Amino acid sequence: MVSHDDRPRLHDDCVEIRTVREDGESVTHMILRGLARSKNVPVSQLDSLYDDVETESVGDLLTHSRETNSNVSVTFTTDDHTVVVTSEDCICIRDPDRANSHFSEKN
Repeated sequence: MVSHDDRPRLHDDCVEIRTVREDGESVTHMILRGLARSKNVPVSQLDSLYDDVETESVGDLLTHSRETNSNVSVTFTTDDHTVVVTSEDCICIRDPDRANSHFSEKN
């Protein structure tokens, strides 16, 4: 199941995009899919996340969190987007550039 929640935040000057990891999807692809949606480009047009975050370590941390029944989140910035990855296999991407624009997509 894929879920997206795009809406202006009342106390924030940005738009948040929430994405849930699909069955069998890697953490890296979940992040890239969310960023691609935020930027309205295909995943193939995105730059590597290598310089911004070590995605394998994020995946390992999330796996350990699930195995130990604990909550964790990792926050990093890439291309002026703040990305929060949680142990519930979802991400929240804050896009300050789209804060004042209308965004709507039917799923």
